[in-house]
This record gives sequence, C-alpha cells and structure tokens, in this order.
Amino acid sequence: MADIDKKYLLQENLPFFDKLNSDEIKKLIDKSTIVKYKKGELIYGKNSSCTGILINIYGQFRIFISSQSGREITLFKLLDRDVCVLSASCVFKNITYDINLEAELDSLAIVIDSTFIKKLSETNNYVLSFLLNLTQDKLSETLSLIEKTIFFSLENRVANFLIVEHNLTNSDVIYATHENIANNLGSAREAVSRILKKFEKDNLLEISRGKIKLLDLKSLENIK
Repeated sequence: MADIDKKYLLQENLPFFDKLNSDEIKKLIDKSTIVKYKKGELIYGKNSSCTGILINIYGQFRIFISSQSGREITLFKLLDRDVCVLSASCVFKNITYDINLEAELDSLAIVIDSTFIKKLSETNNYVLSFLLNLTQDKLSETLSLIEKTIFFSLENRVANFLIVEHNLTNSDVIYATHENIANNLGSAREAVSRILKKFEKDNLLEISRGKIKLLDLKSLENIK
C-alpha cells in the first residue's frame, strides 16, 4: 500500500484540510493509517475503545446495534468516501455509543488517531465544525430510521431494502440471505421470510439460496 497517497486522500475527503497549517498537516498524515478489512470483519464493538476517525476509501461498512437476544438493526452504511461518525463521536467528551462497525465488503480505509483529532478540534474551529456537522448528519439518518421502524410496515421496509441494494449494486440480483435482511431491519428472520415468499407469490421477485432476483421493481417501490 506504499503507492497510496495519504495526503491526497485526506485532502480530498476532509473539508478542513486546507485550513490546517503545515505542522498540523504533517501530524495528520503521521497519525493516519491505511487499513484493509475483510468482508464480515467486526471493526468496532460496543466494548471497544475509540480507534479514531475512519474514512472509507472503497468497500462498504455498516453501523448497527444489537440486543442481548442477538437481534440487530442497521443504523446506516458507509459507502465510498464516507466518514465514520461512530469514530468521530469518540472525540467528544462523555459521549458513548453501544454500537458496532462491520465491513460488509472487502474494504480499504484511512483511520485517524482519536487522541490527535480530539486535540486538533480543541485548537481548530474548522475541525470542530466538521465533526459537529458530521454527527448531526448521521443523527438525522438515525432519526429517519426510527421513524420508518415505528410508522412504516415491515413489507415497505423489506421492499425498500431491496430497492436500496439494487441502486447500490446496479443489479437486479441481490446477494443477501433472509437473515441478512432481518439483521439490517431489526426484525425476525421468520417475518422477513414470510414477506419475501409473499412477494415471490405476487411475481415481484424470485428467491434462491443466498440471492434474490428482482422482477418488478416498480411494484416494489409502490408497496406501502
């Protein structure tokens, strides 16, 4: 990974980069590490200590919470060039999260040391503003998720999950198990399976082992 230009990637993905002086830029580069993650790797758990800000260079991550019974729900995902708010929140005093960060695909990221970024935010208002805005944006996404979970039917949420995956992959074939979908939506696998079988009966999709082929995207979009 020696051929990867950390300075270029940091400059491209951090809006405050050009507001740093030469010494701050040097320290930022020194305190940043490029890390590869394997699909399915748990990077951060609710019992982990803060590792720093994570910038997704390529791949895909998901941030989720889990219950003692093992049920999960995805709060949001990190796509190419997204910054991990979970790590950003670590720099704020007395803020803790019982959440998890997992690589959904083989991924490459830059991780910036949390102690350094915390000190930098205390002396540079541009850095502090970036972290506050980042946290606010992801809070809005989480509140939107809560609204959908409470007020939208599970049928709508399953259909929306399939549509989002279609848009992400630009493919009518979604590689996901019933359990994967249930974990993303915070539902029981049995409930998701019933809905998928109903969609199949209505000729909206075809189910096979580990994948789902979408047949009628427009009808899925119209499910309430």
